[in-house]
Amino acid sequence: MTFRDIAAAAAILFLLQSGTVRGEEPALGSISFPNSGSAEAQSAFLTGVKALHSFQFDEARMAFEEAQRIDPSFALAYWGQAMSDNHPLWAQQDIDAAATALTRLARTFQERLAKAPTDKEKAYLQAIEILYFSPGDKLTRDLAYADAMARMHARWPRDHEIAIFYSLSLLGTVRPGDRGFRRQALAASIAQQVFASNPKHPGAAHFIIHSFDDPDHAVLALPAAEVYADIAPAAAHALHMPSHIFLQLGMWQRVVDSNVDAYAAAVANNEKYGLPEGREDFHTLSWLAYANLMLGHSERAEENLSRARAAVDRNPGVGRVYDGYLEMQGRHIVESGDWRDLELAPAETSDGGNPYWVSVVGMSAAQSGRAERASAAEARLRQLAGDAEANGKSYDAMLIAILEKQVAALRLLVGGDAEAAVALASEAADLEVGHMRVPSGPPRPMKPAAELYGDVLMAAGRPADAVAAYERALDWIPQRTPSLLGLAQAALASGDRAMAMDTYARLRDMPGANPDGPAVRAAVAALSAAGD
Repeated sequence: MTFRDIAAAAAILFLLQSGTVRGEEPALGSISFPNSGSAEAQSAFLTGVKALHSFQFDEARMAFEEAQRIDPSFALAYWGQAMSDNHPLWAQQDIDAAATALTRLARTFQERLAKAPTDKEKAYLQAIEILYFSPGDKLTRDLAYADAMARMHARWPRDHEIAIFYSLSLLGTVRPGDRGFRRQALAASIAQQVFASNPKHPGAAHFIIHSFDDPDHAVLALPAAEVYADIAPAAAHALHMPSHIFLQLGMWQRVVDSNVDAYAAAVANNEKYGLPEGREDFHTLSWLAYANLMLGHSERAEENLSRARAAVDRNPGVGRVYDGYLEMQGRHIVESGDWRDLELAPAETSDGGNPYWVSVVGMSAAQSGRAERASAAEARLRQLAGDAEANGKSYDAMLIAILEKQVAALRLLVGGDAEAAVALASEAADLEVGHMRVPSGPPRPMKPAAELYGDVLMAAGRPADAVAAYERALDWIPQRTPSLLGLAQAALASGDRAMAMDTYARLRDMPGANPDGPAVRAAVAALSAAGD
């Protein structure tokens, strides 16, 4: 069965589960949210809240607008619409859209408060006022909003909806590069209490997953990941989210399964609601392609890439779609080792201003001995890092600096200066593991720096040191196929036959791995030669 057949079958299943075919309410989980709205508006309102919990923001907005149409005086329906304009984990909010929604309820904050008949509903309106209109930047407002939700949770500790929105507010204060795990742990503990009381609560399962989205804690979210898709099968994001945990645990076939379903659901949602391409559909497609590459299914990954290319052709000039495709194409080149003769585009173009793509151009040039072009890519990356730093994006600047060091290390290695290459690759690995956040999805850099360090050490004839580098890479991204293959080869070259054979066996026995893929073929050949 081809991916197209699987996706078509998944789309039919999604339509049946979501209620689109049956004409029922979408299956988004089960919550209880007592409020003062009219009985007729409850269905739309609850659909909106449940859609919020699964980050189906467009569907949430439409549901809340329907609740407003049914009951124009329903204060929380306007609160809900404004909540759909805040995307906590991406540090995004549309203040103008939220203000438009809230002013439809009443022109001023005090007038809006007067429309809310209960203390709890007034507290929700006070909290969202802080989220959008309190002084300071987005992070300052997020911190103030989390404090407001903490006060609500202290006042109404048994209210599941307040608890879940408080849990999410804590996650919304975390930024790339932040150290420590206290906020995530608190968010998880709150969500777990709700999950224990209501195993069908979509927000509880969702935010447990987000709280534990790293290799050290992912196993704690496995129970939630196992059921979230069944809780809210009408939400494409809910079908996708379990793959965050599966990826952190190196369960590549389950990443594929989740994102086949999620991609079909995202496409169906786009068609059903008239949504633009390039959001949840591309997100899930990119994860699907990455997992297929990890399993050695290069033809399936190429088909995924072709689907992305077709979307670009359907959406000329849409940057979101093109950037998503460009990253997928770059990742395919890096993971497959299909290095190409790529030109470095001018800095003002989408290609030339995308640091990930520029790094692919540089790595391709370095691997094929085009040192001048690789050096030009390094210079471009330095420029982009400087621009990011000047704009207050220090984390992005550090990530781009890693990309520059990777390109330079490969250029030096191919040019014969192995010692300098090893030093730069080591610097890149230390920056990645010491200062970056563990990837929540396909890695950035596309070639993990710790893994590249192992590759450079192997090329420099230092297999024992490469073993340590690959082990570090596998702590960073567990079960990543190129790291496992590198570890097996390095262990064998350094004389650790037991480690080599054990690692080769892990590759051979990886669930869903393509038996004709390069990693499995190498593993089978090594194990056969050793008589294992």
